[in-house]
Amino acid sequence: MADKTNHHERLERMMNQLGDSVFVLSDEHIRAEVSDFGADPHEEAQRTRTVLLEALQKLENVNRRLSNLGHTVNSSSWQRGRSGYQNTCMACGSFVIFTTTTGEMRGNALDGPCPESDQYTIRRREASR
Repeated sequence: MADKTNHHERLERMMNQLGDSVFVLSDEHIRAEVSDFGADPHEEAQRTRTVLLEALQKLENVNRRLSNLGHTVNSSSWQRGRSGYQNTCMACGSFVIFTTTTGEMRGNALDGPCPESDQYTIRRREASR
């Protein structure tokens, strides 16, 4: 298990380093590099934009579903785990995991309304005297 965790951490570090290396390149350098591989920079930019927008839409779907159930998550607390991105409800501690590739959502936060949220609390009317 430790080997898988170390491997996963190494891959994540490498991905972050690759991403950081792209940030320091000029637009012209990136276009030239893409063209050197025979690809159209505009098509590659559109493809990348589409992938990022689809991932964002999936995240928004998860946040909307949690909100509809009365759960509150900190949008900057999403963490990448072995089986997807995960977060917890700030009110009740229930968790949710989703994958950006499939949009699959799972976790006990999806089982029902947040027990700590007053969004679903039924208030009794006091009888008038």
